[in-house]
Amino acid sequence: MDHQRVSVVIPVYNGARTISHTIECVLQQSLKPVDILVVDDGSTDDTAEILKRYGSKIVYIPKQNGGPASARNLGVQFAGGEYVAFTDSDCQPDVHWLRNLMKGFDDQEIGGVGGAVRSADGSITGEYVDLIKLLDPQEDRNGEIPYIITANACFRIEALTKAGLFNEKFIKPGGEEAELCIRIRKFGYRFKSAKDAVVLHHHRQSAMSLLKTLANYGEGAFMIGSIWPDRRIARPHRLMLRSAISLRTAATHFRFHLRKQSIHKAFYFTLLDYLRQPAFLWGYLRGRRRES
Repeated sequence: MDHQRVSVVIPVYNGARTISHTIECVLQQSLKPVDILVVDDGSTDDTAEILKRYGSKIVYIPKQNGGPASARNLGVQFAGGEYVAFTDSDCQPDVHWLRNLMKGFDDQEIGGVGGAVRSADGSITGEYVDLIKLLDPQEDRNGEIPYIITANACFRIEALTKAGLFNEKFIKPGGEEAELCIRIRKFGYRFKSAKDAVVLHHHRQSAMSLLKTLANYGEGAFMIGSIWPDRRIARPHRLMLRSAISLRTAATHFRFHLRKQSIHKAFYFTLLDYLRQPAFLWGYLRGRRRES
């Protein structure tokens, strides 16, 4: 496979603690990328100093802070490959990550391929995120993958440019990938899952931080609904109330988790099951309040 075909873009903001490990993992890929573009989104820690040490091994691109969507777009503009793979500054791609992603482009209709994202920390919250496959490509009711997550994804650059890249109105992470993928699919492209293309990720370490992330996803979902009215959530208040009082469902979830987990983990996982949708809907309503 021609290594000249794929570029790697890594956005980073205050990632001094983890960015070196990410870059080293990309440098060690069995399929070598044509270039590695690291976009520093206005970091205020030691990120810039760390990146400069890599010299010509990477393309270092500094910019003012504008969010991950704008950072990825800037990276794409400098990419030299026909495909662009994305990962994040708190991720550790497997040595065969790029090779396995590229295997998915076996049809001209494949606009992007997403891989599995697993916990790098072994925390109980990370274990839960892995269990529900929160960051993995998920099939919809029609058996299609509606979007892929940029912690572990590769796109045809042709599909990206046709769709107009990421919407930079998404300042926070959460929603920008799904919105871009809506536009890519309108050009007739499909997405594919590559389960053997694995990235380890430093998942959120507490229930509260995970719920904040889910709320950001909800806010992103509201922004998507503002752009694409058919994607709006009908009666979010009613859905939130219904999920808050669904104790029978919580009991069912607890019995399910208890079959495979200790009682402590079963309680914890059931609690997160119970709070996931309210957190998402609270973020959706927060987005609606901010727009009004």
